[in-house]
This record gives sequence, structure tokens and C-alpha cells, in this order.
Amino acid sequence: VGSKGIVAVGENCHSLTDLSLRFCDRVRDEALIAVGHGCPLKYLNVSGCNQIGDAGIVAVARGCPNLTYLDVSVLQNLRDIALTELGEGCPLLKDIVLSHCHQITDIGLSHLVKNCQMLESCHMVYCPSITAAGVATVVSSCPNIKKVLVEKWKVSPRTKRRASSVLSYLCVDL
Repeated sequence: VGSKGIVAVGENCHSLTDLSLRFCDRVRDEALIAVGHGCPLKYLNVSGCNQIGDAGIVAVARGCPNLTYLDVSVLQNLRDIALTELGEGCPLLKDIVLSHCHQITDIGLSHLVKNCQMLESCHMVYCPSITAAGVATVVSSCPNIKKVLVEKWKVSPRTKRRASSVLSYLCVDL
């Protein structure tokens, strides 16, 4: 599947709520821009779509306020601006997978969780610019958080103490 096909979906499937494009490496930002403008998505998986960057995710954030699930793992071009827009545009977001997004930082993460109070699950394994402070921000800012998937060394003793009664799964040894 390429961008042209997904643009057609965005322009013609105005009731589409779930879309999975995992590892469709020919899908570019313009495809998600069309989907963001034309489809009321609740579920989106673009994991491994390495041609997608900020512009596509920003369009989804602005056009899909009912989004509850988003997997953007392995998007090497995704930066904090996309997380900021998701935080502003998708307040119903419950699950997000950010793993292997190397340009995402604690700053973007803090903007995301500031407005996504419904967040229950956040995966951020192999995000080298997310630190223990970012993990602590997720835990402290999201009253409904139940699962945080992150490297064990990024979880401070204080965060472990604070989160032990709230989280069902906190960390993995990586």
C-alpha cells in the first residue's frame, strides 16, 4: 500500500475509525494528512512507517479528536511537536506506543500527558532521549495510568514507590 491508496481512503471513507498501516514503508505524510482531514479515527497504527513524520501525525492530532489508540513506534522522524499536538488535539487518548522513537524527549512527553488525562498505557522502550524524569512525569500526570513500558534503569526508586499501587506493569529489564 502506498500514499495514493491511503489518500483515497482518507477522501472517501468518512466513517473509518480504525486504520492499521504497520510497516507500510511507502506511506508518507500526505496520506495521513488526508486521513486526518477525512476520517474520524479512534485507532491508528503506523508503526514502522518510516516515511511518516511530524506533518502526518500533526494532521491526525488536529483532525481526529476521538483518537484513543496510537502506535507510532519506530518512526525515526517523529519529534516533540507531534506529541505536543497530540496532547492538544486528542484528549481521549488512552494508549500510545512511542517505542524506538529516537527524537522524542521528555519535553514532548510532558506536553502530551498534560492534556491526555485519560492515558492508561504508554510504551516508550528504546527512546534514548526520554529519561527518568520523563517517566516520572507520565506516572504523576496521568491519573488513569495502568501500564508504563520502559527500561528498568529509567525508573527512579521514588517513581517505583509512587506508582506501585497504580501500575500493573511498570518496567522491563533491557
